[in-house]
Amino acid sequence: MSLRKGRYFIDSNVFFYAKIGDKRYGRCCSRVIKKIYSREIEAFIDSLTLLEVSNSMMKFRFPRDEVKNEINAILSLPISVIEIRKEDVVESLKMELNPYDALHLLISERLGAQVITADRDFDDFNRVDPCDPSL
Repeated sequence: MSLRKGRYFIDSNVFFYAKIGDKRYGRCCSRVIKKIYSREIEAFIDSLTLLEVSNSMMKFRFPRDEVKNEINAILSLPISVIEIRKEDVVESLKMELNPYDALHLLISERLGAQVITADRDFDDFNRVDPCDPSL
């Protein structure tokens, strides 16, 4: 499927870096979230993204209530949550990425979306850096 301008799969690190105010990516990731909120970009995540955000926050020792609030905040955005199918898992295992990233990439490709992420593992694919000024 070809890429459609303005369609983006949002990696979990965008939400996490915005939440913790990461020195390098915090402001940029917050800007991406504002663009989702204002519907300037069409955004997608998969259900695994929500678990990744939760896991990162728990590792960072956020209280469980704050993790729950963050997930609810993400779900309140005008963002489409794509459910993961068993076929997606099987297909993603054929890719040369870690299983989580491969699954996100597979879904983004199916949607014709680029991936907004700080993760350099996506550099050989359709990665858009959260700080990209053209975003």
